[in-house]
Amino acid sequence: MYSALLALLLLLFFAVAFSIQNSEPIILNFFAWTIQGSRALILLSALALGVGLTLLAALPIYIKKIRLIAKQQKTIATLEQSVAQFTHPPSNT
Repeated sequence: MYSALLALLLLLFFAVAFSIQNSEPIILNFFAWTIQGSRALILLSALALGVGLTLLAALPIYIKKIRLIAKQQKTIATLEQSVAQFTHPPSNT
């Protein structure tokens, strides 16, 4: 818990230091759009957009793995029931 809090505080410190050192206003031209803002804001926005697109691209693989795990857990449960039947057959006495 404390290590996560420490990591978060360090990340916050570096984000603030980065923002202070890169506060110059810049103009970003992208096709028909023109965006004006501080260098730090534009760089951090580009980073956030990249992380978001990466997570979105990885989502189908993650969902496929979750479905595969659920299917395998069902198969394991069925096989365990079969093994339990053969190791402890019902008595007919």
